[in-house]
Formats: sequence, structure tokens, C-alpha cells
Amino acid sequence: MSDRESHSLDPYEIYQNALCGFVSIDNHGVILQANNTLLQWLGFEKEEVIEKQTFPALLTMGGKIYFETHLMPLLQMQGGFTEVQLELRGANDKRIPVLLNAIGSDDGDPKSIHYHFTIIDITYRKRYEKELLLARKDAEDKARRLREINEDLERFAHTASHDLQAPLRTLVGMISLLKKKKLIAEGSEKYFDLIEKNAKRMRLMVHDLLDHARVDKGNELFDLVDLNEVCEQAREALAAAEESDAADYQIETLPKVSGSEIQLVRLFQNLFSNAIKYRSDSKPLIKVESAEREDFYAISVSDNGIGFEQEHAERIFEFMERLHGSDKIEGTGIGLSSCKRIVKNHGGEIWTTSSPGK
Repeated sequence: MSDRESHSLDPYEIYQNALCGFVSIDNHGVILQANNTLLQWLGFEKEEVIEKQTFPALLTMGGKIYFETHLMPLLQMQGGFTEVQLELRGANDKRIPVLLNAIGSDDGDPKSIHYHFTIIDITYRKRYEKELLLARKDAEDKARRLREINEDLERFAHTASHDLQAPLRTLVGMISLLKKKKLIAEGSEKYFDLIEKNAKRMRLMVHDLLDHARVDKGNELFDLVDLNEVCEQAREALAAAEESDAADYQIETLPKVSGSEIQLVRLFQNLFSNAIKYRSDSKPLIKVESAEREDFYAISVSDNGIGFEQEHAERIFEFMERLHGSDKIEGTGIGLSSCKRIVKNHGGEIWTTSSPGK
């Protein structure tokens, strides 16, 4: 006998010890054959099963009813079925979820029809499905809770904004009135100037924090947005707070993009405001240009302001990070952080290049 022949696989051994279960039944459901794999799964001896039990007897109650009312008629009419999920019941009421495939054969004699089943244990698959469902439910619960927290925070932001700004407005107004009527004692002016300055700074901080909290609102409302209209709205919003001629603009024809109009107006408003705020001795000149790439647009906003060292290019986008003290240039360090979040919400990137004086 050659080495090849001595190592040939025995078909009977393959059948008995396959990775899946095999069973054959007659037209009445009586089990005629069952391989060792299936018997080990169920915890039965061959003598307990072969020609002693019917296949439906190995099923749970629901599975037995389904087999006799649906699967057996399907076998008799069509001669087979594929990928039916059932649950086998073994010794000591052991339950095994399985995937069942069946085919019929009559050996040329319609009266001696046999049906052969291939049975795949899907215990681990069902376990993974259950774990996946639990993980999904947990994720949905956390997402729901996060939405509730965000809604609570937004309500708090609105309330805090109103409740904080009202007394601050009163404080600033009272100080201005005292100054106007010259009711401030001589020598106390600097203290009142300090109070007024810090009250205004707090008003600005509350305003910027509220805007930052609103950044993610409206993500689901993306539409086709004309960036030229966005820039015009941003300019109009600034004109209400700044002098109408606070800056000159050179805005080329810009594309339409998919996004949130509210967020994009806030984006350009913050960028324009920064250009005006960090101005040089010259009147601010703000240029907006676009370049079409393969699958996106690159929009550049440039100005003739004071500039900064390139090493700070990442830092300026961090929350409440500033390169200049509030005593030199008024600000909160929140505007560019909001810009970064808005661009990220739109699936994009934002960066800057600069040097002092440019």
C-alpha cells in the first residue's frame, strides 16, 4: 500500500465526525441515521435514537409544531429547504440553536422516500447576536441619555445667558449713567472703569459660550447652501455691532455646498470678526477665495492683520486659548474653537498659515 493510500480519508469517518450534524429520516419522520457529531451535541447514545425516535421529537414544542405543519409539507412538495432556524432539545433538556438544510431522495422508489438533514450549530452566532442587541440597546440608551443631557445643557445655557446678561447690562448701564451725570467721586473713576470693563468682558464671554453651545444644533438640517449669501449674512451681522466701514471685503464667486446655513454664517462671521479684531494699523482687508478639488472645495479667508507665529497655528483653535491678553485685544478664545467644530460637523478640516505682520 502506498503512503498516499494509507493516508486517504475514510468517507464513513468524515461523515461520523464532521463539524456539522447529519441525520436521515423516513417519510414518517423516524430517524434512520445520525452521525456522532449530532449525537454528542444532544448527549444521546446511538441506540437511544436510531429507529427509536422521530426527528420532531428532538425539537422544542414550537419547533415540533412548525416542522409538522410547515417543513414536512414543504419537504414532500418541493423535496427540500435551506437555512431554517430551529432549536434542538437534547438530554437533560439541553437546547441547541441550529440552522437546518434538507433534501429528499427516493432511490427510484417513490414509496421509500428519505430526507437528509445537514445541521449547523449556531450557538455562538446567537450569542453574538444577543450581545450585539444588548450593545446596541446600551448604545441607544447612552445616546438618548446624551441627548437629554445636551438638551438640559442647552436649556441651562439659555437660562444662564438671560439670567447673567440681565444684571450685567444693568451694571454697565448704571456705571454709564453715573459717569454721564458725574456722580462718581473724584479718584474713583479708575475703579468704575475696571468694573465696567470686566462686566463687558463677562457679557462677551456669556454671549460666546452660548454661541458655542449652539454649534451642533441643526446638523440634521443640511441643505444646499450658497456661500456668497452666507458671507453677505455674516457681513450684515457684523455691521450691526461694528462700524459699517470696519473692513473692506474682496469676495470672489463662491460655490454652493451641502451644510447648515446657520452654522456656516456663524463660521464666516467668526472669521471676519477675528480679521477685524486682530487688525494692523491699516484698514482690515478680508479676502475670500475658493478652489475646487477632486471631491471638495478649499475655501480660504485671508486678511492683512497682525498675524502670529506659525508655531501657534494649532493652539489658536483650542477652546478658550488666546495669544493676546484681554487687556490688549478683547476676546474670549472661543470663536475659532467654534469654527473648528462647525467645519468638523461638515466633514471638513480647518487650518491656518501666518507669520507676524502677515
